[in-house]
Amino acid sequence: MRWLGACLLSLATSAAQADRSHFDAVAAYVGVPPDILYAMALAESGRVDGGQFAPWPWTLNIAGEAHYYPDRASLFAALMAALQAQELRIDVGPLQLNWYWQFERIPSPWRLTDPVVNTKLGAVFLKEQFREGEDWWLAVGRYHRPRDATAQDRAIREAYRTRVQHLHDQYVAPAAKPSARAMPEVADAR
Repeated sequence: MRWLGACLLSLATSAAQADRSHFDAVAAYVGVPPDILYAMALAESGRVDGGQFAPWPWTLNIAGEAHYYPDRASLFAALMAALQAQELRIDVGPLQLNWYWQFERIPSPWRLTDPVVNTKLGAVFLKEQFREGEDWWLAVGRYHRPRDATAQDRAIREAYRTRVQHLHDQYVAPAAKPSARAMPEVADAR
């Protein structure tokens, strides 16, 4: 019985990592471009797993250090430990929602670790950054750095926007090709 549970958990973890459909569904529901939302998730939590580069749902960034967990329970335990240690510089999930800055919109720590809830909250925040008559890429920059007080803020915003746009162009735009998201083979250097 334990073996069956482990197999199902493994399948769920792999499916959560590889499945893009929830990004598309959330984007349609909220009203943001699905390809941009997915590219943002690649920038925020992307990692190579099984030869594919994709957002990883069980990601936590604590004080600038990324951590990738095997499942939601492990992610939640690490999040709670960080909160109990009074660490507030925490980014959670596939869209790396910041605990400190997004606290008021977060329903609970457990719900924040749900990849679909996390994606929806991120999509809503992205939509809030969009201004009529602008291009969505400007909203992407504001997603990462909403304030615009200094030249440094604008530089950070632009660097993030450029990174997301690069990931979009490299992995999302050519997605019609079956191997578009596969990582290139690296020759053995021995």
